[in-house]
Amino acid sequence: MIVDRAKAAVGQSRWHRRVVKSADLVGLLMVVMPILLGAYLTTEAPVLELAMYGLCGLVALPFVGPFISSTARNSANLLLLLLFGALTVSTVIVLVSGGSPNAWLALKGLVATVAWASVYVVAYSAVRTQEGVLRLVKWIFAVGVLITLTVYASRLFYVGEVIIDREGAIRAFGPLGDQVGFVVVLPALISLVSGRFLLFGVHLGALFLTSTRGAIACLALGVVVYFMLILSGSVSSARRRLASAAAAVLIAVVIWVTPISAVLMGRLSSPTFRLQAIELGVEIVRQNPLVGVGFNGFDRSRPAVAEDWLTPAITANGLSRASNQYVQTATDGGLPALLLLLLFSAIVIRNALSVMRAHGSTAELFGCQLWLISMLIGNQTSLWLLSSTASGFFIFAVAGVTARSRDILLQDRAQAGPKRKGLPSLYGPASSTSP
Repeated sequence: MIVDRAKAAVGQSRWHRRVVKSADLVGLLMVVMPILLGAYLTTEAPVLELAMYGLCGLVALPFVGPFISSTARNSANLLLLLLFGALTVSTVIVLVSGGSPNAWLALKGLVATVAWASVYVVAYSAVRTQEGVLRLVKWIFAVGVLITLTVYASRLFYVGEVIIDREGAIRAFGPLGDQVGFVVVLPALISLVSGRFLLFGVHLGALFLTSTRGAIACLALGVVVYFMLILSGSVSSARRRLASAAAAVLIAVVIWVTPISAVLMGRLSSPTFRLQAIELGVEIVRQNPLVGVGFNGFDRSRPAVAEDWLTPAITANGLSRASNQYVQTATDGGLPALLLLLLFSAIVIRNALSVMRAHGSTAELFGCQLWLISMLIGNQTSLWLLSSTASGFFIFAVAGVTARSRDILLQDRAQAGPKRKGLPSLYGPASSTSP
């Protein structure tokens, strides 16, 4: 009997090491990719770009077969494949028809985006257990904290991307570029959920340094969703959580009235091309409703505007894309691609809500789901379905974790039997860090 217990202990230890190893390998990928991205955006060295996409593709390659098999039971996985399939068909049609001399470059950009988004496949397929999921989200939170620190380093030492306008106002982004603000919202929401008020203030300060209006909107939406879940009784210890959330909001107000938010306040009333870009995108969709104009075909297909002659340098950047991911996808692949993206987002949000409501969901896991919802709904002024964007990389990584967590919920519910009502406990009894 003692021998049997020893064998069982050894087997359990080996199983635990495999779980830890798989989660840590994906966690290391979450560390390496932002480093490569920051180095590439800083140096624009082609070898770094090749390393980014090559590494993503190589890591995801062993999981492609199992991932395709999972589409039969996971609608989010199926919709993601169908979405990229629709974008590929549209881009190939434009290429074959000779509709654009740059269609080959568009196809190349689509391949790079597929490689970039393959982190979804890795996060979903490599981590198959509840222990692995919890370990991976801890990695994601740690990486988010480090990214926040790069924003402060950028402001203090002028490294990475730093913008100084004519009035001398400074916006600091760091090596990950102007999408970093959306990533900073991730550790901010996790800190909010876990009741780490000082850390929440640190992330909020970094967010104000970027002065990214869309990221502020995402954070506000995340806080509102969190309050709604508390008031609806969907999370445990509702009274304590409500007090914690109120304290975090108070900290946000205090930081808001300090000089650190001055640049953001000035940008709230500054003009932007985003609304005009969205309107131009809608016009492109009206003219090409079924197939679109191919991946990233907005710039070559949009109607000319007066600003093209008055301020060509500004419009070359401000009107290069639709400034809204859903409109951009409609221009890329027509209404079918838009429908697939909307369905994918809806399923991901449903999965996220299910994971958040599961008894025992940790603060890191809960905060990741809160961030994912805020990004898919609140981020309507920038694109994330692109290669070389930090926000897109983390969206697909967290969405993959969400899909795996939802699968675990369904498996537990099936094992519990038909008499058990509601969603089962995802990770055992609630702990002190459970939201």
